Amino acid sequence: MRVEMETKSCKNCSQNFEITSDDLEFYKKIDVPTPTLCPDCRYQRRLANRNEWNFFKRNCTLCGKNMVSIYNPDYPGPVYCHGCYWGDGWDTLDFGRDFDFSRPFFEQYKVHRFTVPRITLTNSNSVNSEYTNQASDNKNCYMCEASNNNEYCLYGNWYQTCKECVDCWTVKECELLYECLDCLKCYKSGWLHTAVDCNDCFFGNDLRGCSNCFGCVNLRNKSYCWFNEQLTKEEYNKRLKNVDWSVEGTQKNYALMEKLRLQLPAKYYHGGHIVNSTGDYMAFNKNSHFIYNCYENENLKYGQDAWVARDSMDLTEAYDNTLDYEVEGTGWGQNNICTSKKWTGSDVYCSELTFSSDYLLGCVSMMNKKYCIFNKQYAPQEWKTMKDKIVAHMKSTEEWGEFFPVAISAFPYNDSIAFDYFPMTRDQVLAKGWRWYEKPKQGYKTGGDILGCENGDCVGVGAFKLHPTEVEFYKKMKLPLPIYCFPCRLKTRLARRNPRKLWKRNCMKCQKEIETSYAPARPEIVYCESCYNKEIA
Repeated sequence: MRVEMETKSCKNCSQNFEITSDDLEFYKKIDVPTPTLCPDCRYQRRLANRNEWNFFKRNCTLCGKNMVSIYNPDYPGPVYCHGCYWGDGWDTLDFGRDFDFSRPFFEQYKVHRFTVPRITLTNSNSVNSEYTNQASDNKNCYMCEASNNNEYCLYGNWYQTCKECVDCWTVKECELLYECLDCLKCYKSGWLHTAVDCNDCFFGNDLRGCSNCFGCVNLRNKSYCWFNEQLTKEEYNKRLKNVDWSVEGTQKNYALMEKLRLQLPAKYYHGGHIVNSTGDYMAFNKNSHFIYNCYENENLKYGQDAWVARDSMDLTEAYDNTLDYEVEGTGWGQNNICTSKKWTGSDVYCSELTFSSDYLLGCVSMMNKKYCIFNKQYAPQEWKTMKDKIVAHMKSTEEWGEFFPVAISAFPYNDSIAFDYFPMTRDQVLAKGWRWYEKPKQGYKTGGDILGCENGDCVGVGAFKLHPTEVEFYKKMKLPLPIYCFPCRLKTRLARRNPRKLWKRNCMKCQKEIETSYAPARPEIVYCESCYNKEIA
């Protein structure tokens, strides 16, 4: 008889969570037990294994060269610069070890992951862009993450083929943008949220094909509009000349745009072209649920920042995955379970930093390898026999199917991206047995290109330095210098995006039931897609 649903209590937060019949079929298909953590805690655990924004200066363990790294100076293991990591001066198989069946898997893996050399950060084929991570093919970029093929971009996440964009999040094929979120093919604009094919637009929300619009919301193919009021070109330019571009002026205009936004309907999710899917910031998805910032997926559940996945669950920062489960920072492969930082490869289990490698278990920093366990080489049949034996052992210790515990992460909690999405105090982190990095106290003298952060609850170090490219950008765009440091600006930018959670409520026009990231207590007028499209047509 088919079991329709199972309810479990999360061993981390103690909240009950449901496992559907489809979930049970998936777990059976890939031969893992049902999870012990709820979806949110599983996501937090994966994020705790990922550092995106925290950079440090340290020396390469092999050659001694000073380098930029995502591993703070207290990290106890070896960290190699790019030249050494990809060079032939070391052999990853030299770190091979036997598995001890008298001890739990993760207890042994903790020792292993802090013993094998790691790459300082992931940054390839880039010029003058050393402060970029999970990035490639960039030129003159600074503090950009998960970004590729950009020029002169700063302080952003998921820039793709952009030029001169600063303080943005998820922008593609854009140029000269400032403080923009989720934009495609936009030019010379600022403070936009969800815009496509727009230019010379400022302080806008959900715009398509617009130009020369200021403070506008929900417009399509419009020009010379001022807070949704149609003006002539002459009237528009006259008002634009009188705009106060100071920090106080921009804050006031953003607040006015927000006031207008709350007076007009909002579609229950950001994106489009979905079939039987739930989540937010999504497009071209089919039969996918609880997905966020996800595109072109089919049969994906619990995905964040995942693209082109099929028949998978619990993916974070992933691309082109099939039958994968509980993975983070992976791409181009299938049948991977509880794995991190894997690019091109299949049948990789409980491993990290693997490149063009297959049939691995418990491995770290493997390049072009097959049939290895804890970095030790095996013959194909021997590998399968040993792998099955270790999986059986992990099932007995209730470790099989579980992602790396936060307690053994390579990153302290406050260095990881989990700290941004699941903030916790130092005492809360230490109470769980997780690590915390005490950043050295430094006194910074302000003046010149060093500014003091004016946020009274600064989440950075209280001061920040202006980058030369950044200064040139502000001059070109005729914008004021920022008054908050990058960590504080990042925190504000994340708060502008809807949370990665869903609530059941009804369309406020037709009463159709919807699942949305707009919580019921929020002030927005939330419509289903059909009602929204009729409203703005």
